[in-house]
This record gives sequence, C-alpha cells and structure tokens, in this order.
Amino acid sequence: MAVVSLVLGIVALISLLTGYFAPFCIPLPLVLGVVAWVLGKNALTEIEAGQGNPSEKGIAQAGMIMGIISVVLSVLGFCCLTAGILGFLGLSAYFGNGAPWW
Repeated sequence: MAVVSLVLGIVALISLLTGYFAPFCIPLPLVLGVVAWVLGKNALTEIEAGQGNPSEKGIAQAGMIMGIISVVLSVLGFCCLTAGILGFLGLSAYFGNGAPWW
C-alpha cells in the first residue's frame, strides 16, 4: 500500500500541474490525492502495528504528504477558479448595464 500511495501521490501532483493544459482532468488530482492520503495513512497504521514492512515507512509518509499537498492545492485552485468566474460574471453584469468603466 505504501508504494501505491507514493505512485498515486506523484500522479496527483503531476496531474495538478498539467490540469491547466488539459481542463478535463481538473478533478483528477483531488480524487487521486484523497486516495493517496488514505492509503498512506493506512500503510503507516499497519507499519506501526507491526504488520507492515518497516522499511516502507518513508515511502508511506511521502505518499501521504503528496496526497495532502495535492488535495490542498486542488481545493485552493477550485476556490480561485470559482472566485474568478464569479468576479468576471459580476463585472460583466455591472458593465453590461451601461455603467462607466471608471
């Protein structure tokens, strides 16, 4: 599970960076980040309980951290995108009513 978490965390961060070029995959980093976060946390729990391989602790932590980063950046990106769209709609409605630009 630790290796899967790491791979999903890497793919989530890469898809987050390429989401600006391919808008159809914008929710992908959020979904992959949550899965990487959960799998990393489960792997760490198994390792601490003595059921997992202790040498994979760093891999599990890295996957979990990359999952957290991709989730946080995805949520911030969605908030900024929503604010930008709402601001554009508000400005276009304001100036569309004949208001002066100054």
